[in-house]
Amino acid sequence: MNFNRRDYTGKGPQVDRYTKRWKNKRALKRKALREKKYGSKNKGTEEYRARTPELIICSAVEAFKRGILADINHPNYSISSESGLLSGRAETSAQRTILNQLAIGDNVVFELSGENPVINGITARVSQLVRMRADASRFSLAGAEKHIIAANIDVAVIVASVVQPTFHPRLVDRYLIMCQYGNVKPLLCLTKIDLDALPDLSMYQNIRFPIIGVSNKTREGIDKLMPHLKNKRCVLVGKSGVGKSSLINTLLEKELLATREVSEKSGKGRHTTSVSSLHFLDNSTILIDTPGIRSLGLWNIDPTSLRLYFPEFIKFTIDCAFNDCTHLHEPRCAVKSAVEEGRIPHERYDSYVRLLEKN
Repeated sequence: MNFNRRDYTGKGPQVDRYTKRWKNKRALKRKALREKKYGSKNKGTEEYRARTPELIICSAVEAFKRGILADINHPNYSISSESGLLSGRAETSAQRTILNQLAIGDNVVFELSGENPVINGITARVSQLVRMRADASRFSLAGAEKHIIAANIDVAVIVASVVQPTFHPRLVDRYLIMCQYGNVKPLLCLTKIDLDALPDLSMYQNIRFPIIGVSNKTREGIDKLMPHLKNKRCVLVGKSGVGKSSLINTLLEKELLATREVSEKSGKGRHTTSVSSLHFLDNSTILIDTPGIRSLGLWNIDPTSLRLYFPEFIKFTIDCAFNDCTHLHEPRCAVKSAVEEGRIPHERYDSYVRLLEKN
């Protein structure tokens, strides 16, 4: 008979510690009492779903007031409505649970409880910018969770700088994939063109999306940027220090948002914006500022579908030897041949390979 080294009596059969612990009757009894008092921690159970308030997707909202979620700073939030900007607070646990499922830009329906706007639900989202937010703590219940940066967006302005911090094409590639996934039109805005020339952007020559260089100090390029933003909901995303808040100040023509200089020691941006915020450029144009990020994880894009998010690959894939070619190790791959011949930029293919291997 095999004996388990963890069974310190030396008499029991081979049973791992996890099984020993949870087959213990007293432990199971304590667990049952805790679940009866506090509820199950297993988010996959029907019991938990029944107790967790869910977002109500409203199609007929005549009975409620309507607005746009303009700010979230838990448990406080703001709603932009016909009556102006309304400040609310999630008072109950049910309200806080619903607030956790919302994102800036959501079209919310609410009713007033005194002066407090109580959110009843949202209308269906037509687009969203989604990333994966990972928790490095091994004790986290979430581990990696879906994080909606903004909802109901028309244009995602991917803000990057030509210098301080330097241009990061792989981060731009990730944002382009997020835009395709969330049904959002991308726009690449390169700031600080008064400090240096534009970087080499030939890698994007086969992708049709606007690329505009601007200077927040001299206002150069702002007139070219404005037509792409007018009458649209726009979210500004990018690394810390690239000038997102400065760009919004330039567009609004007032110092509304705080800004900070790039660290001279590290050459990296410093976090100034800590929460997303919504601003009206005019009655029909919305600008959403977001906190800068250092890393960007993709949400719910499996490796077999990743190739579809690189549009310059598509016209070559029909000549691949295999229909399910990943363009990585297969023989007679037309995409790899196109890369070798210079018809697909090496930088874009390298970015694809890095994403594929990471997933």
